[in-house]
Amino acid sequence: MRRIIFNNKYTKFALSAFFGLLFCNISIAGGSDPHFIIVSGQITNISCGTPVVGHTVYIESDTTHYGIGDYSNTVVTNNEGYYSDTISTYADKGFLIINTEDHLGISIDTTVHFRFFERGNCVVLANFNFSAPFQTVKLQARFDFIQGSGTERYNFSFFDQTICDNIKSWHWDFGDGTTSNLQNPKHEYQEFGLFKVIFTVTSMVDNVINTSIITKQLYIEDREYYHLGGHAFSEYFPIDRGYAYLYLISSPDQYLPIDTVAFDTLGYYYFYHIPKGNYVVKVEPMLESVYYGTLLPTYYGDMLFWDEAQTINLDSTCWEYNVNLANSDGMLTGEGTISGNIEYIDQPRTPLNTSAQGVYVYLFDDDDNLLTCHYSDKEGDFLFDLVEVNTYWLYPEIIGIQAEKIKIELTPETPIVSNIEIYIQANSINYVIPGEEGNLSDIVGTPYPNPVLGTLNVPLKTNLNNVVSYEIYDMYGHMIISGIVNISSGSNSYQISTDNIKNGTYVLRMLVVDKSFDRIFIVAR
Repeated sequence: MRRIIFNNKYTKFALSAFFGLLFCNISIAGGSDPHFIIVSGQITNISCGTPVVGHTVYIESDTTHYGIGDYSNTVVTNNEGYYSDTISTYADKGFLIINTEDHLGISIDTTVHFRFFERGNCVVLANFNFSAPFQTVKLQARFDFIQGSGTERYNFSFFDQTICDNIKSWHWDFGDGTTSNLQNPKHEYQEFGLFKVIFTVTSMVDNVINTSIITKQLYIEDREYYHLGGHAFSEYFPIDRGYAYLYLISSPDQYLPIDTVAFDTLGYYYFYHIPKGNYVVKVEPMLESVYYGTLLPTYYGDMLFWDEAQTINLDSTCWEYNVNLANSDGMLTGEGTISGNIEYIDQPRTPLNTSAQGVYVYLFDDDDNLLTCHYSDKEGDFLFDLVEVNTYWLYPEIIGIQAEKIKIELTPETPIVSNIEIYIQANSINYVIPGEEGNLSDIVGTPYPNPVLGTLNVPLKTNLNNVVSYEIYDMYGHMIISGIVNISSGSNSYQISTDNIKNGTYVLRMLVVDKSFDRIFIVAR
């Protein structure tokens, strides 16, 4: 049996979410409380700026995208031309279609998107302007505004657009407790949130002093959000079907999965409403794609491996992050078979020994040519069949983890290697190939009793005198106990007290002759 153990202290964050993201979008925010989407907007007459009162607006979910399911509602504008709706959802992202009709019955619509990174509220604004066939008053206050971008998003410039030659005064209430009497003021808000701006104009109309008021909503988000996307190409043409994955680089060696999208014959992927930051994008053909096994999973920058991927410094919206998927070198057919299973253990909020779905397993020849790539299935199994009898190297490519290749030798006498086991867990990378290390794999036995109440017994067996060090990790990768054991030739049993260890599941790591052996045990009192 050939075995490789992947350990990385950040795996507990990345992989538990990664495998759930492969074919569906998991909850990033977590928790049992719902999100709330606050939808609002204003309808005004484009010719004179007056609010359109009592007008119907339709709000429904875009079921062609992942989101809140089949939602629909009908609302009516109030005396200031505003409409609103509050939607409760457990979805972390999605799309809404908001539409209305002008006075001719012609539909006007817009698509808005939402995304949650923590539990809470998300404000979505969608305004409409169209010509309405009714008589307007002689004096109607009108204004518009321009919001700064990026770090300047708290800064606004307001512009009076009132059509009148005899304006006597202007008054602005910015909705945050501050005001101005300038015609075209600038204003800097001190915090994010939803604000209603009230603009009052006083003018002489037909020798009579008239006052007109108009309001508008503006929303300042708590962080900078942008959109990104691009084409997935096979040379000059888009690929037929695939997935794109987005990872946030939260530190140099921590990559957090943010989103997964599927794309079809247009070959275009996109991620909406993404916070400013550093990201990596990876694109792969679907299993159903005609390119599966021929085109390889490729990162933005046209790189095959995560540590070579080009970082996207997202500080503005861009739709040109194209990825040209790499071609495999191909391989000769034969009677050989290489197969195995991948599991990840020691993951928080994840059952132990859970099958790892969607891990990329690359197959290299002995000259380091990359022949093909297969993905582990929902049971964690992978398979390379009908391959030529030869020497190969397997490489599981997992973002955020530096791995080693596994040597596989197929011979005419042994054309099938079918018992490869790959384990992904926390803190370091190591592997043992039984049969090539003597009896080294038999040194550490199965700890007992398990579950343990007080003293844990660890069987040790060797033909030599050895110094064995041990470490105990909790399920979040934190080392809580360590020590050194001197064992002599023959069978031994080392005892470890668990009196100072809380109830829970732990990993016992024994280090012998530069090799590590991991054993799972449970403390239950």
